[in-house]
Amino acid sequence: MTAEKNQLLVTENLEQAYQKYRQLKLEVDEWIRKRGSYWLAGLSMNKESPYLPITDLPQDAIIELWQRLNISAKVEITDLKLQELWEQLKLGKNTMNPEMASRFQMAVSGVAKLASQAVSEKGVPEQKFNPRASENPEKNVVACPVCGEISTLAVLTEPDGKRVMHCSTCSFEWPVQRTGCLFCGSEDSKKLLYFDNEAFPGIEMGVCQICGQYFKEIDGRKLSAVDYLWEDMRTLPLNYATERWIEEQVRKDNQIN
Repeated sequence: MTAEKNQLLVTENLEQAYQKYRQLKLEVDEWIRKRGSYWLAGLSMNKESPYLPITDLPQDAIIELWQRLNISAKVEITDLKLQELWEQLKLGKNTMNPEMASRFQMAVSGVAKLASQAVSEKGVPEQKFNPRASENPEKNVVACPVCGEISTLAVLTEPDGKRVMHCSTCSFEWPVQRTGCLFCGSEDSKKLLYFDNEAFPGIEMGVCQICGQYFKEIDGRKLSAVDYLWEDMRTLPLNYATERWIEEQVRKDNQIN
């Protein structure tokens, strides 16, 4: 009975979280529809990847969208205060509560998505693993070509399972090699393990025993997902479980050694 009650509570909390997220997501989409072309016209993107790093996004655009999300959440705060909060973030000081921080992240992602849309129209070639970048993920296939942020979410697309990376920051997707570890490139099937959980069908966690990194992979042929960012968030328990498994393996190895 207790287990059933806890499961119901988790489901209700997840549904509440989704409704809040969905409301803000709709606000972001509406802002892009109405104001996107205006801000996009003023974006200055690099000739090479990353085309528009997060640190180069226009501050005024982020403040504008951030304020829209605050109004939607019925939070009263001035633009000046938002600018102060952002300056504190740049100094490594985060004084925001979790919900304010979430709205800030969504504002950043919304503005970054403008650059993502522009690059998507041009397209990018398949990203190949670079052995020399094995210790620098920001120079490898997991680094978003648009914003430069590291992604750990891969998607196998219909109909033939082509593998693409999905950036949780700007929503850009880029093709990558179909097999092997996304971090070190190892294609040793005995060292690249995949774990799944019946509670999250269509999603696997890949763990590389060579470099110790892990990534999440959604099989779009089995799971029809409209919003990959939400799928990534709602399946965070898989991330936690994977991290615990890796820590346990490290502990065992240290005991053996």
